[in-house]
Amino acid sequence: MGPTFGPSSTERPSNVHPYLIQIPMPWGATFRIPSYGVMLMCGFLLSLYIAQRRAKRLHIGANDVFDAAVAMLVAGVVGSRVFFVVAQWHRFRANPFDIIRIDKGGLVFYGGLIGGAAVLLFIVVRKKLRLFPVLDLVMSVVPLGHAFGRMGCFLNGCCFGKITRSWIGVRFPRILSDGNLGMPLYDVGDQYIAGSPPFLYHLDQTPPLIQKTAEWSLPVHPTQLYAVGYNLLIFAAVSLWFHRRWGRNGTGGARAGEVAWIYAILYGSFRFGNEFLRVTRAVLLGMTIAQVICVPLVILGVVMFVRGRLRPLQPLPESTASD
Repeated sequence: MGPTFGPSSTERPSNVHPYLIQIPMPWGATFRIPSYGVMLMCGFLLSLYIAQRRAKRLHIGANDVFDAAVAMLVAGVVGSRVFFVVAQWHRFRANPFDIIRIDKGGLVFYGGLIGGAAVLLFIVVRKKLRLFPVLDLVMSVVPLGHAFGRMGCFLNGCCFGKITRSWIGVRFPRILSDGNLGMPLYDVGDQYIAGSPPFLYHLDQTPPLIQKTAEWSLPVHPTQLYAVGYNLLIFAAVSLWFHRRWGRNGTGGARAGEVAWIYAILYGSFRFGNEFLRVTRAVLLGMTIAQVICVPLVILGVVMFVRGRLRPLQPLPESTASD
């Protein structure tokens, strides 16, 4: 048995809620609404509302914003799932059908960012829009939607952190489901251990870090909530910059793209640090896949921001100033 921590008043138990609503059906099935999906949709709708209001300053039509948002949402979900499946192919090789079971979790933000960016570029070219102002608009609301998504991760119990003895540690529950797997490690009477993800992770270690009779996992860093916090900070920062650069009074000027570059710098830096606390595998020079992506993302943001700063301010269009 690996190291275990005794009960402590500083440990915070957290009931996971993978489904916000569960309604038994007459024929024996259960209608479920996943928490992650609800939070993702709330973040999407709120971000879309804000983006449509801000789009007026850039003379981008509300319909164009809506079309782009829907297309980016679909492409983002597909891209994030593909990224996860490729990274975790050993889990899907034996059961390819599980690839489409996103209700079981498994979405990677960077995959969604790449998929959404590809669709956005296509829409910009097709509708002949200005690329950098559109990037500023999109990146001014992305961190808000991302914060909602990470809250969904916390409710689902995924994307959890490493074991900690600090006061901020959170313990996730053992979740039992009816049935028997025929596997002694997971079977508990006529039920089996189906979750939560941190509990299963601690149980799956060699040797197991907890016993299957335990009710809670070991305390871990709530990295999902860390992500909620820094995404909200980034949203506040890029929103402030957006209003300064694309303000309504027309007295200033605009360096198109600065909002996007600030987002790249801030998000890449915060995510790089948060990865040290998450349970994930190193793939290159001790860095995780996310950290490997963070490095060029931050470098790109810094280079493009400095490059823009070396160029003179461009006056805002008259129509924008009078909007």
